[in-house]
Amino acid sequence: MEARSQKYPSNENTPILSQPQAQRPRRGAYPGTTSTRKALVLLAKAFIGSGMLFLPKAFQNGGLWFSAVIMVLVAMASLYTMQQLASCHIRLNNLKGGYGTLARKTYGRWMKYVVEVSIVVSQLGFSCAGSVFVATSLRDAFNVLSGCRWDAQVPIEFWIAVQLLPLAPLCLIRHVRGFSKVALVSVVGIFAGLAYVLFTSTRVLVQNGFGPNVISFNHKQFPLFLGSAAYTFEGYALILPIATAMRRPQKISLLLVLVMTLCAILAIAVGGLSYAAFGSTTQPIIILNMPSQSAITQTLRIIYGLAIIGTTPLMMFPTFKLLEPLLFGGRSGKVSLSVKAGKTVFRLSMIIAVLFVAAKGIERLDRLVAIIGGVACVPLAFVYPPLLHLRVFGSGSSLRARWICVSNWIIVVCGVCLSFYVTFGAISRWSAVEPPFNFCQDSNSPRPLL
Repeated sequence: MEARSQKYPSNENTPILSQPQAQRPRRGAYPGTTSTRKALVLLAKAFIGSGMLFLPKAFQNGGLWFSAVIMVLVAMASLYTMQQLASCHIRLNNLKGGYGTLARKTYGRWMKYVVEVSIVVSQLGFSCAGSVFVATSLRDAFNVLSGCRWDAQVPIEFWIAVQLLPLAPLCLIRHVRGFSKVALVSVVGIFAGLAYVLFTSTRVLVQNGFGPNVISFNHKQFPLFLGSAAYTFEGYALILPIATAMRRPQKISLLLVLVMTLCAILAIAVGGLSYAAFGSTTQPIIILNMPSQSAITQTLRIIYGLAIIGTTPLMMFPTFKLLEPLLFGGRSGKVSLSVKAGKTVFRLSMIIAVLFVAAKGIERLDRLVAIIGGVACVPLAFVYPPLLHLRVFGSGSSLRARWICVSNWIIVVCGVCLSFYVTFGAISRWSAVEPPFNFCQDSNSPRPLL
C-alpha cells in the first residue's frame, strides 16, 4: 500500500480522477435493481409536473415566438448539464447518493450545503405554487356548487389555510415508500390535466383563432419567462438517485435524451398553444382558463388538486431529511419522545410557513415562480453541474481538456448572470398585483347547484 501511495501521490487539491482508475468497478458499485424502463418512467414523473401549468403565462410574459425559441435552447442547455451530472456519476463508479453527495465528494462539505440549500428553496417553492393551484381549484368548485352565494364571505386565503387539515398528517410520514400510491395518482392526474388543456386550447384556437393581444416578443416582461423556463425542468435533484437505483446506470444518458425531448415538446405545446388561444387573458395557472362550469374541468381540477395535496409532503420530504439532522443531529424519534415531538413540530411549522408564503404570493404567482427559478433552479441547472464536471474530470494540457475547462466556465458565468438578472427582474416587478381569476366576478355567474 505504501509503494502504491508513493507511485500515485495525491493531496486535497488533486483532481479526483487524476489518480488511476480501477480496472473494474468495486464489488457492489452497481447495487441498483431498477430496470431501464422503470427508470424512464421515474424520470418522466420527475420532470413532467405542475410546472407545465405555469408555462402559458410564462409564454405571455416572453412572447410567443421568443418563448418557443428560448424554451428549445433552455431544454438543450439543461440536457447538456444533466449529461454532465450523469457522466460524473458514472465516472465515480456509480457513487451512491444524490446531488449533495456528489458535491461533497468533489468540493467538500461547504459545496454540499450550497447545493442542498438550493434544493430546499426549489422544493419549498414548488410546494407554494402547488398550494395556490389547490386553493383556486377548491374555491371554484365550491362556487360552482353554491352559485357564488358565499364567494365574498370566503376569501381565497381560507382555501389555502384549509389545506393544513390533510397536509398535517401527511407531512408526518417518515418513509418515502409511504407516498407510492399517492405518487401514482399524481401522475395520472397530471397527464389527464395536460391532455385536457391541450385539447381545449387547440379547440379554442381552431374555432376562434388567436386570442387577444398575442405578441411575438414581450420586451417589458421577458425576464419573468426566463425564470419560469428554468422552473419547468424541476427534476435535477432526482437524476442521481434514479441513476444510483438503476441496474444499468450507463443508460441514464440515453434516458435523459428521451425524457428531455418529451418535456420540450410538451412545454412548447402547452405553453404555445394555450397562450395563442387565450392571449392576454391567460391565467397564471392555465387550467383556470378552462370552462369553469364544465363537469370535466371541475373533476380534473379536483383530482389534480388532491394529487398536489398528496404530493406536497413528498416534495418537502427532501427538505425534512436535509434540515432535521442539522436541528436534531443523529438522534432518532424512535428512542426519544422529545425528539419525535420536536421533529413533528418542525414539520408542521414548515407546512404552515409554505402556506403562509403561498397566501402572500397568490397575487404575484408568476413573479414568485420566476424568483424561485432565478434563486434555486438556475444554479441547480447551469452553475453547479459544470463546476462538478470540472472537478471530477480535472485539468489537462490537451486541447480537449482546455475546451472542456473553457466551456464549463462559460456556462457557469452565464448561469450566475442569468440567476441575478432573473431574480432582480422579478423582484423589481413584485409590486404589480394580479389577483387569480374568479369567475364569480363575471356577469354570467352560475346558478347554484345546491
